[in-house]
Amino acid sequence: MLAWIKAWLLGITAAALLVAAAQSLMPGGAVRRVGRLTGGLVLLLAALGPVLTLDQDALSRALSEYHLPVEEVEAFQNNSADVLQALIEEKAVAYISDKAEDLGIACSVAVETRAGEGGYPVPYQVTVAGALSQQQRQALTRRIEADFAIPAERQIYQKAEGVT
Repeated sequence: MLAWIKAWLLGITAAALLVAAAQSLMPGGAVRRVGRLTGGLVLLLAALGPVLTLDQDALSRALSEYHLPVEEVEAFQNNSADVLQALIEEKAVAYISDKAEDLGIACSVAVETRAGEGGYPVPYQVTVAGALSQQQRQALTRRIEADFAIPAERQIYQKAEGVT
């Protein structure tokens, strides 16, 4: 398969060099325009020629013989789901922390995700730790509800010492 790709790329490169050399030798005007059209067709033929002559049966056999063990596929899927969940939690924490800072609130934020539609993790619960006034708490609660659709019931506010 790699030999086929190498031959294909060499063919395209050779055709491109030939077309470039021919265009540099052409006089201007109508001859150059026809030459450019012809050169473009030569490049197109060089690019598509091998694909059109591809042995479909051999390609099908090669693809059907190549498979990953089920354990490797499952491990990859689980690992990528964990990475996605951690990334979403990290971005949500950073966003909420920025919004709290905009409101003049000094706090630490933790976000818990759960599987949403399609199995993708979405922010589910927020824990905010800090010394917030009632007005700051209400403002941050409204912001989190608006931006993340997390209702006030799933927003936990703790004092800086960790007391609810």
